Amino acid sequence: MSAYTNKIVKGYVFSSTLISAAVIILILTVLFINSYDAVKEVGFGLFTLKWNPPDGKFGIVSILYGSLAVTFLSLLISVPLGVLTAIFTAEILHPKNRVYVKSGLELLAGIPSIIYGLIGVAFLSVWIGKLFDLQSGRTIFTAALLLSIMILPTIITLCDDAFHNVPQRYREAAKGVGLYKHEVILRGVLPIAKTDIAGAVLLALGRALGETMAVMLVIGSIDKIPQPFYNFFSPGQTITSKLGREIAESAFGSLHFSAMIFMGVVLLVIVLSLTVIVQQYFKTGRLYE
Repeated sequence: MSAYTNKIVKGYVFSSTLISAAVIILILTVLFINSYDAVKEVGFGLFTLKWNPPDGKFGIVSILYGSLAVTFLSLLISVPLGVLTAIFTAEILHPKNRVYVKSGLELLAGIPSIIYGLIGVAFLSVWIGKLFDLQSGRTIFTAALLLSIMILPTIITLCDDAFHNVPQRYREAAKGVGLYKHEVILRGVLPIAKTDIAGAVLLALGRALGETMAVMLVIGSIDKIPQPFYNFFSPGQTITSKLGREIAESAFGSLHFSAMIFMGVVLLVIVLSLTVIVQQYFKTGRLYE
């Protein structure tokens, strides 16, 4: 590569980095400006349990709880299953069969979320309601289960790529010292691929937190924390489902509109914070100490 070409590549990478940073700053600025009225007028009242716009109540705690509960419950279901499936496809399944399995998983990842939502309404919520003898199957658990199905192909595909990116010489070296197949995977492949696996989980986390339509159709959309709080078979609400239902009903520039934009700010801050924390932990290796 010539010096001139090298300068062009460096300039392109540097420009792309600046543009990406500028877009993030622009998004945060727009959201902060539009949510300022809610922060100024309501203040700490935003972090209460009561949401009733006609009475000037804009508490988002119950909605925030719903987002966190649905997201982490869906990850609790999908991450172990996704990683184990990826180990099977990458390390155990025959390479000829792996191509077909991975192609099918990638097709599942491309299905629109509204289709998953319709399946959730027509089948999953009904099945959950009958299985657990509930008045309605539209619950936090139903939303989490549907969301775990949606993000599972993403986790499997990216983790499968992560395992295949591990050089074959590490496996051969592990076998050479007498390790069994499962020991090669646990002690040789997984530690090397852990950073890419973390990236896959982060991508799934972002989709889980940002999913709107499918969750909105099956969660029940009630603004309250279940009693007790770990009763996931109660209806709930997430930030995205709340925004999907009410943002069009609020007048632009109103306090109601500003409070809903504030929920978007909270969601973005959560995603960015979790991304930074997880990346820093994996850089230092603290998660594997």
